Amino acid sequence: MAQVPLNHFARVSTTLNTTLTQVYSAPVDTAAIMLTILASNKTTATQSITVGVSGNGGNNWPTRPYYNIIKDFTIPANDTTNIAIGKIVLENYDALIASAGSLSSVDLTLSILETLNTPTTN
Repeated sequence: MAQVPLNHFARVSTTLNTTLTQVYSAPVDTAAIMLTILASNKTTATQSITVGVSGNGGNNWPTRPYYNIIKDFTIPANDTTNIAIGKIVLENYDALIASAGSLSSVDLTLSILETLNTPTTN
């Protein structure tokens, strides 16, 4: 088993495409707390985004249940919004999935606190 630090801050940034795509998956033995999910519209037109979570990410995420956090949410031209008003927790292999209404129109940046999440035995 790999050594997982107790707490680790991470940032993940990507440009969204028009199909739902896995943006981040919590590593093994780790809970990931989404501190912020910033969506930045890089265009001069209003853009829509969809963001959700899925259990057991990685290559298998399309076969697992998917739940929207927001669906077809609009971001004004040249503006940024924080989707994670409250904290969103992903456990081992849970994934954050996202898409935009137009190709390469929205950048997504996640600020994440990864923390050790292994079962304890008494």
